Amino acid sequence: MLTTYKAELFNNLQTAIELEHSTIPPYLATLFTINQDTNAFAYEVIRSVVMEEMLHMTLACNILNAVGGTPLIDNPKFIPEYPAEFNFADRKFDVGIIKFSKPAIEAFLEIEKPSQEQLNVTGEHINSFLHPIDLNSKTIGEFYDTIKKQLVYLVKEYGEEAIFDGEKNLQITPKEYASSSGEVIVVENLKTALFAIDVIVDQGEGISDSIYDGDNTYFGQDKEVAHYYRFNEIYVEQQYQEGDHPTKKPTGKKISINWNAAIDMIANPKASDFPANSMARTKADEFNQLYSHFLRLLHLTFNGQSSLLDKAIAMMYKMKQLAAELLSCNIPGNKEGKVAGPPFEYIPLAERKQFDWLTKELTLK
Repeated sequence: MLTTYKAELFNNLQTAIELEHSTIPPYLATLFTINQDTNAFAYEVIRSVVMEEMLHMTLACNILNAVGGTPLIDNPKFIPEYPAEFNFADRKFDVGIIKFSKPAIEAFLEIEKPSQEQLNVTGEHINSFLHPIDLNSKTIGEFYDTIKKQLVYLVKEYGEEAIFDGEKNLQITPKEYASSSGEVIVVENLKTALFAIDVIVDQGEGISDSIYDGDNTYFGQDKEVAHYYRFNEIYVEQQYQEGDHPTKKPTGKKISINWNAAIDMIANPKASDFPANSMARTKADEFNQLYSHFLRLLHLTFNGQSSLLDKAIAMMYKMKQLAAELLSCNIPGNKEGKVAGPPFEYIPLAERKQFDWLTKELTLK
């Protein structure tokens, strides 16, 4: 019976890793299209959220490794095809690779929507998503509450040693993960696992009855609002301030957002959208190669080679550079004058090519 229960726990934690990752390409694509000088506030907000989503993915991997599971990242099933349909218990919506715009921020608000009420979550099995993305919960926070209750139940029934039996050397520690987006938590037992989940949820949705994310309490960092409220500040063009309630509009400083100051990227770009031998196609193919090699680095990082995390982060800067090159490429035959963009498509390992930016660990044989 324990084996069955742990298999369900592994599945849910793998889904958590996939879920955290699935937000990163849309957030990055929108970030890349922002005019950083004109919309500096929006740029910094989205950049900060991306960094915290990477932390959340790392924490989910630490929890899965702690309970004896294996994070699976370099796999075609790991990546949703954009636009991806997110199916929550009470709503469905599409999340795409689109330029900075009100529709983009609306989708991000749907992703990060806080819990308005606590469901009676019993810890039942949640199927790992492919396409569309299905969660048997109203919010991401309620999905993680399912995992918390599974962990509490299993430890109560079988003991902490039987549940947290993973190899300790697979943990990502603060030594490898230095960031201003919160501190990575080494997961060794139920207490640290529940704490890691609280950090993930609170950074996204805010502490209960609060707009704030808890980082000042957890890590001694500056007080800041959670993801949902950061995105809402962009959307309504006004900041929150001390005393604002999560169910009310912000009352702080007004923000000037120029919604037209964005690179006019084609929606949900695919490499196949661009003519063969065009610069857009060449760069899109290279971006997909880069992205797939990046997933490989993450897979190795979270499966025992934690020293590679710095190289994975460095590869993200290469991703930004290549995305900028794509966003300067006109699309032959596009009558609307739109430009190319990063596709975030998976390339199977056997089809990956050698590039000078590859790290030694990824050099193809």
